[in-house]
Amino acid sequence: MSKRETPTIKDVAKLAGVSIATVSRVLNKLAVVNPETEEKVQKAVAKLNYQPNAVARSLKLNRTKSIGILLPEVSNTFFTEIVEQLEHLLSPKGYALLVCSSENSVDEEKRKLSFLLERNVDGLVIIAVSDEGSHFGDLDVPLVMLDRKIEGLSKDVIVSDNRQSAYDITRRLIGDGRRRIGFLGGDPHVHTSVERYRGFVEALTHHGLPVEERFVLHEGMTMKSGYTLMERALSFEDCPDAFFIVNDMVHIGATSYLMEHAPKSVRHTMVFASFDYLHYAPLLRFCHYAVAQPLEEMAKLAVQILTLRIEGDLTDFPSTTVFQPTIVVMKKSEGELSNGSPPPRFNKEFS
Repeated sequence: MSKRETPTIKDVAKLAGVSIATVSRVLNKLAVVNPETEEKVQKAVAKLNYQPNAVARSLKLNRTKSIGILLPEVSNTFFTEIVEQLEHLLSPKGYALLVCSSENSVDEEKRKLSFLLERNVDGLVIIAVSDEGSHFGDLDVPLVMLDRKIEGLSKDVIVSDNRQSAYDITRRLIGDGRRRIGFLGGDPHVHTSVERYRGFVEALTHHGLPVEERFVLHEGMTMKSGYTLMERALSFEDCPDAFFIVNDMVHIGATSYLMEHAPKSVRHTMVFASFDYLHYAPLLRFCHYAVAQPLEEMAKLAVQILTLRIEGDLTDFPSTTVFQPTIVVMKKSEGELSNGSPPPRFNKEFS
């Protein structure tokens, strides 16, 4: 082979003294290979600066070793945490992730789905933007619905028990003596939002407390929604001093408005209970209770199911798994985590 020629898998096999099939098994992680043999192959790859031809390999195997991830928005930290978990689990299996945002639009979700399918992804992980899911119905590619489900859609589903968790943290507020609790954020077309509202209502009803419709403020699941809805709530003189908040983005928005514009008297008495508990949660000073979803376990199961489906294993299809989140007591005194639990991801290194 001359210096100008591109090294091939045949060249790697010759230099390592093994078969082409063995090189393929090592590079594609298709089977367990003797450690000494694997080391020979890796050294040959490094010496030759061999780069596998992904296009040629995908044509031969009818696989692209890519997974499409479709999210409602990439600015939502909860969703990016999920992507990080999926990347951590799928990369060692030789998969690359193609991540797209539907920008909270069904039309954009359909367009991005077509984009991923045109690139022949081997599988899809979908966090749906709404309860409209007909475009996910007749797909030939394996698909896992994560975090949100769509009724009537025959797909594998992995979710948290949103209703029970909402019920539990609302009861915590009631147990602290809060008798007027509002609901901030949400969308009647999003599964998680609907289930969390149900749990909230059930907790109030169970304790004989009214649902004050004026302070059930849906209209969005973004930071901007949280900011404007908190502003609207405080425009009423009889605003409750406690709120259930639908997710972390609305939570950040509501907290930002309180810190910027609310008088000290309001900031001193206001209390939140919220989904979710992420690495910045202790900075959100008004939150007393938060729902921590088991993101690692959810992502791990999503990868397990998806890889099985890609291999043609349809056992228990379509499966539905409901995880039970935990309730984190965030503070009972100013700025202190009463249960002493460290925030997620603090065992990781950041640049």
